[in-house]
Amino acid sequence: MVAEAPSANRLRILFVSHYALPHLGGIEAALDAMARELQSRGHEVVHLASGAVRPDEPADLPEDLSYRVVRVPAVNAIEDRLGVPYPVHGPRLVRELRRELARADVLHAHGFIYMSSVVALRMSRIPSVLTEHVGHVPYESPVLDRAEAAAIAAIGRMAARSADALVYFNDKVRDELARLAPGKRLERIENGVDTDRYRPPADGERERLRAELGWDDRRRVLFVGRLVAKKGLDVALDAARHGDFELVVAGPGRLPADAPPNVTALGALAPSRVAELYRAADAFLLPSRGEGFPLTVQEAMASGLPVVLSNDPAYRSHLDGAGPGATMLPPDGARMAAALQDLSQDAGRAAAEHARKRFSWHAAADLHERLYRDLLA
Repeated sequence: MVAEAPSANRLRILFVSHYALPHLGGIEAALDAMARELQSRGHEVVHLASGAVRPDEPADLPEDLSYRVVRVPAVNAIEDRLGVPYPVHGPRLVRELRRELARADVLHAHGFIYMSSVVALRMSRIPSVLTEHVGHVPYESPVLDRAEAAAIAAIGRMAARSADALVYFNDKVRDELARLAPGKRLERIENGVDTDRYRPPADGERERLRAELGWDDRRRVLFVGRLVAKKGLDVALDAARHGDFELVVAGPGRLPADAPPNVTALGALAPSRVAELYRAADAFLLPSRGEGFPLTVQEAMASGLPVVLSNDPAYRSHLDGAGPGATMLPPDGARMAAALQDLSQDAGRAAAEHARKRFSWHAAADLHERLYRDLLA
């Protein structure tokens, strides 16, 4: 099949990633927001990903999708057993990719070590973009850490060298991509945030949401993410031990048996419900490292929550000018608890103002459109 030539304005864009909603994660949420933005501009967006979900997540796609999702069967045992998000595909991946690539003008793959990305990039005969979100993420397990490094050296290099352009969010990932594919075109395009969904509470809304949640006047600190080591869950729990607040944890997974009593786990929640938690809470805590720049931080700040984070150097450029809205500290529970107690009343306003200025899907979509058209030209 020969694809039609793209129109002057409308592009047919194929996103490829390891997971898609309802599987919960930052990449899934970012791709959903970007797909909606590009679709609203008149483009046709298709997202191809594995159909895998965790046992505690809903199996059905969100009802309000404006774009098409192709869910390819995959075995998700590596995530189920080891907590490493890596679906393994069968032959159907090639068949589905062949059909969708023939219909598309541009391929945009996400994540350089995933089967779906490298297969799509190797098969593609159309302009292709690869976005790497985090690069190498250190694992506590030496075996997992070495396995990831080996995968990046082999699969990541192959994917990076197969793309026409590489997109990154921070200098750490840029340097990693430059080593894997010397001379390849590099573009910095930061993720945005849906400021319609993630916004400060309206008058009386915070009080109403807290009443619905059964929260009293005690300070609530929110942690959003998978309950795994790389998210800094152990540090967050230690902060709860040292702090006079309730730590509310939203994300798939189980709390350890020794979690302190002032911790509440709500499990995996739909993005709309998480947005309500942001508007009801007092502050946001995420002691993770090696994640590029977590989308949940952008969501929390856009919702008017001051954030306390690990002092990962990759975060700094995203938070320049945030003032009291963002506090970065060594991943130490006691110090983070003290910082959460000392947040000023202006911190939430500073966080929301910074998010409005810096985290825009409109600006990100403009840059993506420009890159796509440049490659097509």
